[in-house]
Amino acid sequence: MPSGQHRIAGMKPGIGAWTKRGVRCLLMAATACGFSHAQRVNTAQEPIAISTDQFQLLIEGKRFLLQSIAAVKRQQLTIPRDWLIPPQDEKDEEEVPVSSFRFDHRVTSFPIGNGEIGIRLSSFDMMKEGSMQGAAGRDVFLIYDPAAEKLRRGNIDLGITKERFFGEGCWYARMVHLIVSDVNNDGYADIGTIKEEIQCPEGQEKWEGDSYEQHPLHWYLFTSDGWKREEDDSGWPDAYAELPLIGIEISPVDFVGQGLWRSADPSSWKSPPRYLPNYRKQLIADEHHRESKPPLKPERK
Repeated sequence: MPSGQHRIAGMKPGIGAWTKRGVRCLLMAATACGFSHAQRVNTAQEPIAISTDQFQLLIEGKRFLLQSIAAVKRQQLTIPRDWLIPPQDEKDEEEVPVSSFRFDHRVTSFPIGNGEIGIRLSSFDMMKEGSMQGAAGRDVFLIYDPAAEKLRRGNIDLGITKERFFGEGCWYARMVHLIVSDVNNDGYADIGTIKEEIQCPEGQEKWEGDSYEQHPLHWYLFTSDGWKREEDDSGWPDAYAELPLIGIEISPVDFVGQGLWRSADPSSWKSPPRYLPNYRKQLIADEHHRESKPPLKPERK
């Protein structure tokens, strides 16, 4: 299946120097405050707290830095470039018109349940002109330990998670939605992925045109080495939290689906999905609200 496209600004080592123990303690306390209720994330079967205002990503030339913005003293931790931009993937994208490595400054974070914090970085880029209308992006997970002031890899390789392009008379679009929950009830936050695609059938079925499909939910369970793919998926938990869209208002699948089937509601996309993210529910509600309004009567002459 054809893939997305890509490039970006990178990084270099360097952690902000700290001169006073008290300032460091303030940072750790402030960071922990945002997740104070979640050391055992699933004890009350409530969704895990998701935040977008605890950290931000700084991009300085070829340097990537994770900066805490929840404390008086803003600590900066270097992110090795190959954690965000794998060298082979970057090489593969040298000739494509968009970059799946154009990371947004906004950072999503959530408590893991062991004192560490899950960090999700998101990228997206799209063509401003041209018939291909290509777009691509990624989601990368890291783990932050406030006590040790260290980052480590989350060890989830999802590749391109957001993508669309038009070619040979057909659309292709992909979106991987992300949720978090303690799905195996061990006290730690796990990551669920729900992929959906719009693509053109091959061979003799090509006359049927583009089709939509939402794939089953898959889980990555938290371990001491990061999140690992679960062999037998646990299915849907009683409670989960969605990771929000970053840098986009709708997914590539929504963009293409609305263009093909003239509706934000996937029930009209040939294969109704089991999962509807909250932003899509709002799109559907807005659409129904517009349709319920009576047409304007022409002014009498």
